[in-house]
Amino acid sequence: MNLDQMLYLTELGKTKTISQAAKNLNISQAGLSQSLDKLEEELGLRLFNRTRSGITITEAGKQVVAHAKAIENQLGLIRQYSTQQRTVVDPPLRFGVMNEVPNSLLNWLLQFQDQHSQFKAYLQEASSIQIIKGVKTGDYDAGLIAINKAHFALLEELDFTEVGQGQFKLYMTPNHYLADHPDPIPISLIREQEFALFIDDYISEYVGKIEQRYGALNIIMQSTSFRIVLETMKKFQAVSIIRNSQLHNRLYDFEKQAMVEHNLDMFDFKDDQAFRYGIIRRPGKQLTNLQTQFVTGIGRIQ
Repeated sequence: MNLDQMLYLTELGKTKTISQAAKNLNISQAGLSQSLDKLEEELGLRLFNRTRSGITITEAGKQVVAHAKAIENQLGLIRQYSTQQRTVVDPPLRFGVMNEVPNSLLNWLLQFQDQHSQFKAYLQEASSIQIIKGVKTGDYDAGLIAINKAHFALLEELDFTEVGQGQFKLYMTPNHYLADHPDPIPISLIREQEFALFIDDYISEYVGKIEQRYGALNIIMQSTSFRIVLETMKKFQAVSIIRNSQLHNRLYDFEKQAMVEHNLDMFDFKDDQAFRYGIIRRPGKQLTNLQTQFVTGIGRIQ
C-alpha cells in the first residue's frame, strides 16, 4: 500500500470507469488496473466490481475510499504548509557587536548566508556595556561582547557563552625605541609616551585608573577606527593600549605583523586587564531555528 494508491482510490471513487480514472490520473489503464488488483489482493477485499459498462464500488470499497480521501486531505495540508514555510522570511537577527567587529564573525556570517540565503542579520556595533543593556531591554536579540572581571556582575539575568579570551597589551611599532625593552617597562617611561587610543569604554576606564594613580598620560588622538590608530602609531611613534584579540582578529591585515607587544604588569589593575569574549542572550528569548544555528555557530575569537 502506498500514497499513489490512495490517490488512485480517490479518483476511482469519483468516476464510473477505469479508463476515465486513468485518463484523469494521466497513467495507463493497464497500470491503474494492475495497481487496483495488487491493493485488493493485499487487503483481501473486493473494493470495486468491474463490468463491461464500468465499475461499481462495494460497501468495503466505500469505507476504504473514505479513508483514502482523508489521507489525501492530510497530504494536501502538508503540501500547503510546506509551500507557506518556503515563502516565510525570518525577521533579521538584531545582533550587537562589540567594538570593533571581529573578522571571524563576518567570515561566519558569509559562510552561513551561503548555506542559508534566506537568513538575514542586522549587526550593530556598540560598546559591550551598551550591548548588555540592549539585550536586557530587547533592543538586541543577542550580542557578542567583551567583559572583564570588574564588570562581570553586569551579566546578571543573562546567559553568557564564552567564545574566547583577551588581555590589554601595550603596542608600538618595531622601530620604537622601547620595542626591545624587557617587560615590565618602567612607569616613568610609559608616561613619556604619546598615546593613540581606540575609543572603547573599557580602554577609557582603564586609562582613567592609570592616570588617577600614576598621573596624566599624553593622549594625542582617539578614534573608533583601528586604521587611524595604527597610522598614528606609525607616523608619530605613538603607543597604544589595545586588547590583543582586537588587534589579531580585526577586519583587515593592515600592519598586522608590524606591532610589538608588551605586557602591562607594571599596573596593578588585574581585574581590568583580562577579558572573556562571549555571546549573551536573555533567558527565554525565542529565536528562529536559523537564528539559533547562527548564534551557536559563532567560532572562537583568537
